[in-house]
Amino acid sequence: MKGKTIYGFGDSLVEGHCLKVGMLDALAEKNGMKLVKYARNGATVIPDSSNADERGLVPDVAEQIVRASEEVPDYVCFDGLTNDACRPEPAKWLGKMETGYQGPYDTATFYGAFERVCRLLRTKYQESRVIYICVHKMPTRDFAAQDILQKAAREVCAKWSIPCVDIYRSGLINTCLDGMRKAYSYNTAEFPQDGNGTHLNAAGYEKWYLPMIEQALIYGI
Repeated sequence: MKGKTIYGFGDSLVEGHCLKVGMLDALAEKNGMKLVKYARNGATVIPDSSNADERGLVPDVAEQIVRASEEVPDYVCFDGLTNDACRPEPAKWLGKMETGYQGPYDTATFYGAFERVCRLLRTKYQESRVIYICVHKMPTRDFAAQDILQKAAREVCAKWSIPCVDIYRSGLINTCLDGMRKAYSYNTAEFPQDGNGTHLNAAGYEKWYLPMIEQALIYGI
């Protein structure tokens, strides 16, 4: 993969939170890849106008793709749902998956907004190898909401023929366990351990995310 380009879309687990080291940085460094991160801290799948930046732009995942370079990368990895899982009562805004591939999509629902993300990626970057990263279980989000949104994301990815790297169900890292949370998550750059379980430190991403993502990109899933 040396010399290949990879784009990263999604939220702070891709952008890198305070340390600016996310789930793709070790991959790029190890394999001599050019990593371009369009992901933004706080990004959601469902557009949220209350989450606009200083320019008035909403950093939802679809908007990241719309504003990204037209140059087609070799690889695309994306995540998204961690910040959506903060919203209460997911069943009320979950929505449903459309039967076709042309839309329109109800982006006020998770299914609709996630389908728009997948369609944008598969049309804008048709020749790229696109992979969705199902992020780890964490104690900072409602467990039921995580399960519901993870299941929906996998269903939509299957429809759009996008493979998933399923850290959530088989990545071994689970920061609901205190030992893993203390060793591999952090809240501030000044003390990159003993965090709340949402953001992994550099060692956490390298140990638990890198092997599965690298395997998927090199050998497929």
